Amino acid sequence: MKGKIKIGIVEDEMIISETIAMALKELGYLIVGVVGTYNEAVKMIESTTPDLLLLDINLGTKKDGIDLAFEIKRRFGTPIIFLTGNSDATTISRAKKVNPLAFLVKPFSRNDLFSAIEIGWNNFNANASKLSIAPKHIVLKVGTIFEKITIDEIIYLKNDQHYFNILLTSGKNIVVRYSTKKIITLLPTKQFVIANRSYIINVQQVIKIDVDSVLVGSIQIAISKKVRKELLDKI
Repeated sequence: MKGKIKIGIVEDEMIISETIAMALKELGYLIVGVVGTYNEAVKMIESTTPDLLLLDINLGTKKDGIDLAFEIKRRFGTPIIFLTGNSDATTISRAKKVNPLAFLVKPFSRNDLFSAIEIGWNNFNANASKLSIAPKHIVLKVGTIFEKITIDEIIYLKNDQHYFNILLTSGKNIVVRYSTKKIITLLPTKQFVIANRSYIINVQQVIKIDVDSVLVGSIQIAISKKVRKELLDKI
């Protein structure tokens, strides 16, 4: 995985963050963002979707890195490696509740950093593979707020240029501004299929599959032979 893991750094001390960034580059990792505050970290994750986050516990604000870690886990599920100069029992006890991949106490070496990332990332993926549990919700930005949407309630997503209209089983329609490339990464691949340029459909909501179309909810959607085969494989 080395060289492909996208890493975000949240560290309020510039010299330390630059040193870490340099070490990561030398080790072949991809750095997607280096920030120093709670709010900057949230914005960085929203815009870059890192695979892994290196997070300093002491951010010099009322809300520290552990508070931020709980928010990240709740909204994004991004795995975390904590960085800290404090190894006291209270700090470690709080940090453990977030289930970080590792806990690096400053000062640490480049080898310490490399080992924590490689072992932590490997264990994270091994556990995810064992559980193989699909997420029940996704969190999407709707206007200026974030909304939690139950995945099973999505009937389809209709592409309208720079927007998607998401129809739910309740009849509610949610409009979000996402690209197809971005939104498809947020949906479980076993449950959703790109039917054509206009529609992404929930296979659990499929009522009937014809030779060149599929009935989803009350909408008949045109599909290719390739998509038809993919749907039959997933249903």
